[in-house]
Amino acid sequence: MKKYNYIDFLKTMAMFMVIVAHCALFFSGNEFWLIKADQESILLRWISKFVVLSVIPIFTFAAGFLLQLSLQKNKGSIVGLIRKKAVRLLIPYFIYGTLWLVPTYTFFDIPSFGRDKGASLIDGYKAMALGKFSDVAWYLLMMFWVTLIWILLNGLLKKRNIIYGAMVSVVLYFAAHFFLGQIDYYKISQIDIYIIVFFVGAAFFYISDFVYHNVSKWILIVGSLVGIMVCVFLAQLSTEIYMIECMLQIVIPVLFLTFSMGLCRTKVVEKLEETAVYNWLRKNSLYIYLLQAPGVYIIFGIIYPVMGSNTVLCFLVLFILTTLLDGILTLIYEFIKEKIIR
Repeated sequence: MKKYNYIDFLKTMAMFMVIVAHCALFFSGNEFWLIKADQESILLRWISKFVVLSVIPIFTFAAGFLLQLSLQKNKGSIVGLIRKKAVRLLIPYFIYGTLWLVPTYTFFDIPSFGRDKGASLIDGYKAMALGKFSDVAWYLLMMFWVTLIWILLNGLLKKRNIIYGAMVSVVLYFAAHFFLGQIDYYKISQIDIYIIVFFVGAAFFYISDFVYHNVSKWILIVGSLVGIMVCVFLAQLSTEIYMIECMLQIVIPVLFLTFSMGLCRTKVVEKLEETAVYNWLRKNSLYIYLLQAPGVYIIFGIIYPVMGSNTVLCFLVLFILTTLLDGILTLIYEFIKEKIIR
């Protein structure tokens, strides 16, 4: 995997972007964020619209790339791959939901989609078991279904079949968008655009070596940054024009990957890889992603009454404290896991 260190760097960037997105949402007026500040921030609304459109597609794109890598190396059978992905995605979902998500949200009575305010512990467990109440862990369920689809259709990910794969991915998108949108369980209704994003990540694998070795690192960095800035502006239109939202979710991960490729050819990432902190973050990005809630809500409830008059400063403090709390919780999780394994 050292050859593809830009994928690790991409996922680590996305992990921090998730925290940025959730912290900014308090000040963005987003209708799907149930706890809001009294006053919105135009800057943070712009940031949240862009980052929310970016982070899950980036993770999905990277997953498609890595599945293609596994298929190219012929690691095990199709059944073995499915079993591996189920262990990687479904078991953490139910462990996280049972031991962390439902108890903490019930104890602090935090409102969230799929769980009514004041809901009992039993009601929370029922909603979590059905995938209706999952908060940040919805990504694990969605990713399982999308990965399962492309493992079963792995023949369409072969280089000679890539055009057919693209056509099928579009057909599957429309099928999921119009026919699965009514299914309210296990996040099946949310897989539509991610089917295409996953496929694009898998298809990009075939040109990744050429791009990495033959395109100037400065063209990769500067060109990607220019493209990202254009996407920031287009993201502001995405709520009015759905087609723009879909296109951005496909294009943004590609831009972040090429940006990551460019940086990985400089000394910046090389020096980061020599540090224990970066390697720990890279290794534990999934747990940091999951454990940020409900901490971000609790911290907001504490600092907002004191700092609410300065939204940007409040956002920065919220981001820093949430990141630190995530790190502490992940260290505790690692310690407990090590003790259990021993």
